[in-house]
Amino acid sequence: MTGPTRRAAIAGGLALGFGLATTATAQDVTIRWALHPGAEADAVVNYFAPKYEAETGIKVIGEILPPNQLRDQMSIEAIGKTGRWDLGYHSPGWFGTFKDHVVDLTPLIESTGFDVSKYPPLIVESHMKSDARPGEIIAVPTTPAAPMMIARQDLFEHPDEQAAFKEKYGRDLTVPATYAEWRDVAEFFTRPAGAMAAGETLERPLYGWADALGAGAGITRSYIVVLYSAGLAGWGADFKPDIDNPILLETANWFTHMAQNTAPREAQNWGFLEGLEMFRDGHLATAVMWPQGLGTVEAEGGKAAGNTLYAALPQWEGNLKGYEQGVPFLGGGGVFVFDTPNQQEAFKFLKWMLQDQEIEWGKQSEQFSTTGHFASDELRNLKPYYANFLPAYEKTLQQVFIRQGIPEYGAVMWNGTTEFITDVFSGDLTGEQAQQRWVSSMTEAFTAAGYLK
Repeated sequence: MTGPTRRAAIAGGLALGFGLATTATAQDVTIRWALHPGAEADAVVNYFAPKYEAETGIKVIGEILPPNQLRDQMSIEAIGKTGRWDLGYHSPGWFGTFKDHVVDLTPLIESTGFDVSKYPPLIVESHMKSDARPGEIIAVPTTPAAPMMIARQDLFEHPDEQAAFKEKYGRDLTVPATYAEWRDVAEFFTRPAGAMAAGETLERPLYGWADALGAGAGITRSYIVVLYSAGLAGWGADFKPDIDNPILLETANWFTHMAQNTAPREAQNWGFLEGLEMFRDGHLATAVMWPQGLGTVEAEGGKAAGNTLYAALPQWEGNLKGYEQGVPFLGGGGVFVFDTPNQQEAFKFLKWMLQDQEIEWGKQSEQFSTTGHFASDELRNLKPYYANFLPAYEKTLQQVFIRQGIPEYGAVMWNGTTEFITDVFSGDLTGEQAQQRWVSSMTEAFTAAGYLK
């Protein structure tokens, strides 16, 4: 059941379903949720599920599945119509697999008073809507996430470092406001063991910048942020590739220079969230951090604890879209509701957890995305570093890039980015050669799909 038919069926039963007292039937209801591992899954299983059962009598069972099995397991159960789960993990890039098996949340949102306006517009577009089901709300966000910049406060504020930087570059040492400034700062702070930094002799080398550079997803996730920040999108409304623009080569040159000259060699083995221990332990001056790495950076006893500056990614000067800050890739996920008899009760639980318990959700899950989270004094005061982190992360989420909703996205954009930056970084191809290959393969794919004539 899809589209208007599903919406009408749900709406027709809401008045009765929500009007009945839950106490008489609560013991007969068990909501089951397929979860992605993480602090948010732990919060569901260990805190919210027991609390909801104590308040309503309705059981919520969260099943945390291995990340590499989650999509396939949910798909098998959905296609088989087993009804194993009422709720499932929503990754926007996976939705094509589940588009025929989940309900339109619009009538449930209207009946429960779920407030969509609490989320930034780009999160709504990315995590709540899909071109595969136009005009519908197909999921709600739980863990939308985007990377930001972190910097060592003691290095940036030390008078010796400030004086040396100003003498060399003719400007004050500040957290970089542009990618060009980031390159200067990274070069300035990259030093060998035995050199001085902030008045201390380095026992190990200090590196000016780091991000995940591991083969495949590591380097792709890191580089695509730079590409988007330059104002590229892969293609325009007419499906003509925009990656033939010379600015693509500028981004590749910046990224390759930073990776080869200011990052530790170990970064070439890092994947998602790996390497932040080096920042924690004082061996990086700046780095890129996804919010899931906050606990590592601020771990008690580390050199970065209480000593970290947070900022949105800097502007790429001369970018094609007039962006005033960097444009990270919006990742993370949410939750959709499978077409099961428990769909109404399942969404009532979601509304209670994410909005009635809005601040508690932030506290327990360490996931932040709503206006309430960012305005909450309680959250800002919960941990010493939240007062600095939360405003910077709120700013980060105001300008993000969301993947285009076409089936070919993974092949032409994600895989295309992987091949391009891998070959440029390794030197197997020149930037121009890799660029031309990417433009040609994207054009061929779009022609075959009928987007281009």
